[in-house]
Amino acid sequence: MKDDPAHPNHHVQRDYPAKVRFCPLCGAAMAPRLIMPENARRNVCTRCGFVHFPGPKLVAGCFVVDGGRVLLLRRGIEPAVGKWTFPGGYVDFGENSADAAVRETREEVGMRVALGPLLGVFTDSMSPAMTIVVYLAAPGIDAPSLSDEATEVRYFAPDDIPWHDLAFPTTADALTAWVASTRSTR
Repeated sequence: MKDDPAHPNHHVQRDYPAKVRFCPLCGAAMAPRLIMPENARRNVCTRCGFVHFPGPKLVAGCFVVDGGRVLLLRRGIEPAVGKWTFPGGYVDFGENSADAAVRETREEVGMRVALGPLLGVFTDSMSPAMTIVVYLAAPGIDAPSLSDEATEVRYFAPDDIPWHDLAFPTTADALTAWVASTRSTR
């Protein structure tokens, strides 16, 4: 049983760090206490005194752009299964955001890409602890392919983006920034 593959429950993942109840160091209960000098309430271990300073969850992704069109994928997993977004995912501990964006693009749509400049940094209004870093990228020699996470992949011109069927507010925010950048360079 312990060697069976696990699939993350992204609804539960969004509960971290707000709902942490036990110390990651010793396993004792956490309790909110006032922390000085910042004068903020944080969860503190009742046994060892570990203070849990929550940080944002960092997500990185790529806008693969080819011929003025951006690659989007239809999500095959929750949350927002069946909705459109760009390749991206969580940055692993010790990994930089650029490497994570390239890795996630390869994992989700099977493409090696040439990373370009930063498009922007976006905050998920539904989960303010979530920060998304989006890079522009050029496709390599690999054609996009399907995966468990991408049940459909397509390139969209700015006027063809399925605005009514996007996965996340940050997907819309990043696409809005990209469309604006394409119109300012004309």
